[in-house]
Amino acid sequence: MQGIHRVAGVVLVSLSLGGCAFRSTATDWHGLKGLDGQPTYYTTTTKVGLNLFIVLPFLGDMGITGLTQALTADIKKEGGNDVRIVQGTSESYFYGWPPFTLLITPVVSTVSAEYAPDPVRYSKDQAKNEQRRGEGWSRKWYKPWTW
Repeated sequence: MQGIHRVAGVVLVSLSLGGCAFRSTATDWHGLKGLDGQPTYYTTTTKVGLNLFIVLPFLGDMGITGLTQALTADIKKEGGNDVRIVQGTSESYFYGWPPFTLLITPVVSTVSAEYAPDPVRYSKDQAKNEQRRGEGWSRKWYKPWTW
């Protein structure tokens, strides 16, 4: 009976995370510019999805097309331009809990890019970064109460 609860828990977590996307952007370059002499941001989008029988997409578009569409849509929404894809990876976790993961396979895919940010957003972000730098060593500590 306990085994059924574990499998049900794994299924519930997998289905709730299926098709999710997470994104992070590096904005603090300490005044340094990109290779072309322009301000550059580096961003990473990670998507979690599920495949059936290891290769058939079930929840989430885990291919390079789906990843770049999600990433470039976010960059465009922020006013960014001149995107250059830097890296992409995809990992299929079919070996996790066989035979369950041979039927429903969790997949984690990541694509990273650098892009030229919107000048207005860039200036706001740099002002915020300068303010954080002025806080000194305490900004390095995890402070959830400042959210």
